[in-house]
Amino acid sequence: MIINRKTLAYQLILIIVLVVSSISLSYSQEPLPVRNQISKVFHSKVLNEERQFWIYLPEGYDRGEKLYPVIYLLDPDQNFAYVTEMERFLSDRYRMPKSIVVGIVNTDRVRDFTPVHSMTFHGKFDNSLRNTGGAEKFLSFLKQEAIPFIESNFRTVPYRTLEGHSLGGLFSLYCKKEKPELFQSYIIISPAIYDGNTAILKQFRGALQKNGNHTSYLYLSIGDEPDGLAPVKTLHESLKKYADKNLIWYFKQYSGEDHFSVGYQSMYDGLKFIYSKWYLNPRDASMVKSYEDIRNHFDALSRQYGYQIIPDEDLVNESGYQRLNNNDFVNAIEIFAENVKNNPKSANAYDSLGEAFMKNGNKHNAIENYEKSIKLDPDNQNAMYILQELKK
Repeated sequence: MIINRKTLAYQLILIIVLVVSSISLSYSQEPLPVRNQISKVFHSKVLNEERQFWIYLPEGYDRGEKLYPVIYLLDPDQNFAYVTEMERFLSDRYRMPKSIVVGIVNTDRVRDFTPVHSMTFHGKFDNSLRNTGGAEKFLSFLKQEAIPFIESNFRTVPYRTLEGHSLGGLFSLYCKKEKPELFQSYIIISPAIYDGNTAILKQFRGALQKNGNHTSYLYLSIGDEPDGLAPVKTLHESLKKYADKNLIWYFKQYSGEDHFSVGYQSMYDGLKFIYSKWYLNPRDASMVKSYEDIRNHFDALSRQYGYQIIPDEDLVNESGYQRLNNNDFVNAIEIFAENVKNNPKSANAYDSLGEAFMKNGNKHNAIENYEKSIKLDPDNQNAMYILQELKK
């Protein structure tokens, strides 16, 4: 009976105000965000230190066996809260897949995110840069420990997005250059390409032609930043000249945003760019007339993103009701039946299929599916009432 689980709370997106005390290369460490679900700490042999992850699991993770893509954040103290809200907001509206979000909590971001040891910033000596040059080791940590840890402890698909801002953006470029297969999409925001680390600009050109057989995505952005614009413009020119056909990229400069405020809008637009073809409107009869329309859409997405994508349960459920409300019982039943097949532990999937059979006059199958729904969810009072009426 439940057509859609969205509530009024999901109509509002959390607004995060980023308070910055100074414009520096180091971000302050904040407490574990309120909306974080899990915190994991383990000892890294590569870095020889304890490392912490903040892990957000999407709605419905605990109610099935579905696998999820993963979004990795390099500065979670700055963006974990609003990125998890973006995931909720966009996936609830079928604009992107439900995703796991992993924040890799910093211990020394200046060390970890810089490929080259360089103690000058825009030509001036800066003692805060004394530990720079650890990107190679941090990349080994990601490849050998962090990603395997997440993928062995959580249900994931082989599709990973890396988000990096400022020095995190510099590291993201380095990662794309050194290990292009490690992530399938990148959101690179105002990369801090300074002094000795400007070598990445020339080195990055070669990486643009090593994209492999599968499509990958790169979203590059910057705000109104006179000091940081020139190297980013160089990156933009390299993308125009050297990117191969399998790399889908987009560059945007945000007027009115500075180095610190540009992150929020960039992340939102970056996710929408990466998943620009994801949307299917279940309420539009011209888009969904039968389950074949849903299957064809997600088969195309599977080819594009390089892994098998199962249609979203809520989207299929809404599509079924769209046909049911048009008295198209044959296609409604087929759509609900496929949803049951894809989500055998969902009480709501059986409930909806039972309703379709009931409205089509098939009492036997209606009873069977309502009973299965109640078995999975003994608190389904509506199904209990309907079942009693059907058995009279």
